[in-house]
Amino acid sequence: MKRNLILFLVGLCLALPSLALAKKEATVSVAPLITAIEIRGNQAVAERESRNVVFSRIGDTLLEEKIKSDVKAIYALGSFSDVSVSFEAFAGGTRVVFQVIENPQVTAISFEGNSVYPQNTLLALINTQPGKILNFKTLQGDIDLITSRYKNDGYVLARIVDADVDKTTGILHFKIVEGMVESIALDGNEQTKDFVILREFKTHPGSVFNENVFKKDLRRVFNLGFFSEVSPNFEPGSTPDKVVIQLKIKETRTSTINFGGGYGESEGAFGFIDLSINNLMGTAQGMLIRGQFGQQLSTYQFKYTNPWFWPKRFGEHAAFTLRKWYTIGRDIYISDQSGIYNGFDLSLGRPFYDFYNLTWTLGSELVSPYSTSTFESYQSDTIGLTLSYDTRDFWLNPKEGRFYTIGAKHGWKHAGSGDTTFFKLESDLSHYYPVTTNQVFATHGGVGLGIGDVPIGEKFWAGGANTIRGYNPSEIRKGKRKFICNAEYRINFSDMFQGVFFYDWGNAWDAGLPNLPDFISGWGPGVRITTPLGPIRLDYGVPAGKTFGEGVMHFSIGQAF
Repeated sequence: MKRNLILFLVGLCLALPSLALAKKEATVSVAPLITAIEIRGNQAVAERESRNVVFSRIGDTLLEEKIKSDVKAIYALGSFSDVSVSFEAFAGGTRVVFQVIENPQVTAISFEGNSVYPQNTLLALINTQPGKILNFKTLQGDIDLITSRYKNDGYVLARIVDADVDKTTGILHFKIVEGMVESIALDGNEQTKDFVILREFKTHPGSVFNENVFKKDLRRVFNLGFFSEVSPNFEPGSTPDKVVIQLKIKETRTSTINFGGGYGESEGAFGFIDLSINNLMGTAQGMLIRGQFGQQLSTYQFKYTNPWFWPKRFGEHAAFTLRKWYTIGRDIYISDQSGIYNGFDLSLGRPFYDFYNLTWTLGSELVSPYSTSTFESYQSDTIGLTLSYDTRDFWLNPKEGRFYTIGAKHGWKHAGSGDTTFFKLESDLSHYYPVTTNQVFATHGGVGLGIGDVPIGEKFWAGGANTIRGYNPSEIRKGKRKFICNAEYRINFSDMFQGVFFYDWGNAWDAGLPNLPDFISGWGPGVRITTPLGPIRLDYGVPAGKTFGEGVMHFSIGQAF
């Protein structure tokens, strides 16, 4: 390319001196009238192709600027390595002779440096063919076609650094630099181990840089939830075909101790304390220990998460979660009776393709009456499977993307009076639409169906902080079926504060088809405050048919959906 294409671009500059010389000589020996025009030196290229682009005509006055344009036009055909002009006396005027030197014939085509696409794929892209004269215009088009294929597929650093024909063999040789990653350097991760970040990358030293793959890599790193900023910079590598990626990282606080208390009309007095570690010793493992005690309810919870659990056995990104809980008293959101709830569940999820994940769950809970309650003790054992599709940019506070889940759960309920079974099918669809730079419109729809002897703790509900806001615990609907719709308009005032306006509508019931007049709804404003635990959510819900002053304040952690 350095020889052929440079010649193609500046060839006229080389040809014009001969034109000037010929013109200088002609001014003293020939007449200014054109009486003949000839093309000499062409063998494989038809003469008519050159004549068709010549502006000068027999009978015209010989003009220097017009002849220069003719030379340029012939050279622009791309089939000649040189074009010159001379003048001869002829028939009382001047014969204009364009002398051309044809490009060599292409005998074969080869590629060097291509690892992304095989030679057959690249050959199918280009128009230059063996057995024909090399054409610079066609060659430039071929370079553009190959470069466009690389860039359209995300290989934005790829380029052709040379395209030349060997004059001895006639082989057209393309030299390609694809843009290999030499190394990835991290800066700013004082707590998080390097391997925790680097294992999220499919871009790695020795691979060809791909912008699409790299964007997904950054999305996975940011979704770890440990960083407020992950900024890439690109530096030249040790050779022109290599690049060094430098990641500037800003970590957030990932461990917290929280405690507090309060008094609620339904809950009575209560207090809580919890320890949350989301990046245990910099390994991305998480642990939560929580204790809550009060007049109505005391509960103790333990949770462990590992996003890369036993990769040699289960593969990359196999996520493991274990939860254990022990609760005494009456959960006002679930039951009217006091009980002892002792249970656990564990899950193992594995991604496949780019955005899909399949999660298996296994759980068991022993429920027995407490205090004056008289219900029959039972044990509930469950096994479930959930398929999810997730394109959210940041799962803690998405600005765009989709999150779909569909799950099935089968359970066995063991009691002294006999054993029963139940089955649950549930699906949730969430969409996030960016409106402006700092505003998002989010929607959610959820449906659920329960069959058989569904335990109280496994029933669906409508009402409260996570479903239909604006309703007290005593007003919550519970049942074997649910249909929930939510919409939120979210405005980000800063990295820490977010304002929300929401509308919720839905119901939960036990049997039959949905009866729309029975559905409940709520609306209102809300605030999100970013913390290491996730967004702290404060929503003021106003139920349908009531004034703004009759609303209910909801406190929770994480987005509603």
